[in-house]
Amino acid sequence: MSRTLSLGMREAMNAQETGEVSVALLTLEHPSFPDPLRLSSDPTERLSEEPLTYGTVSRGETYIFCPMGVSLPDDLGERAPAARLMVENVSRELVAVLRGIASPGTARLEIVLASSPDDVEIEYPSFDIVRAQYNANTITLELSIDALTDEPYPARAFDPSGFPGLH
Repeated sequence: MSRTLSLGMREAMNAQETGEVSVALLTLEHPSFPDPLRLSSDPTERLSEEPLTYGTVSRGETYIFCPMGVSLPDDLGERAPAARLMVENVSRELVAVLRGIASPGTARLEIVLASSPDDVEIEYPSFDIVRAQYNANTITLELSIDALTDEPYPARAFDPSGFPGLH
């Protein structure tokens, strides 16, 4: 799959040294959440003094800074895209939210530049959260897109009960 990136993003990706910072914006949604949970991989700006909070404001939405590592999905055609996120320095509130979820949620991942957070450079469609593991220091989320390649084909089995003409 080809992507069209801005000149600033291409220069930042290809430069040996750059002042540009690529920022991962993660939006977690679940029917039990009153509002989506928005996280940023970069402390782009100070959002509040008390409590001291950093984050990124993109297109009018506030993403709270939380150190994270992102393993981006590949563009191979043989399998469904999958990503892995490791969120560090987790708070008890975030772990409590994960413990309270009984069904899978969705996650949207976007990449922007810190200098232009309103311009989405790379956007991935909504992923299903297929696994969430956590300990005292990190939360690891495994994300996948429900692919048609995982669906059985044909939808029904060819057996005499469903297709009486077969012997």
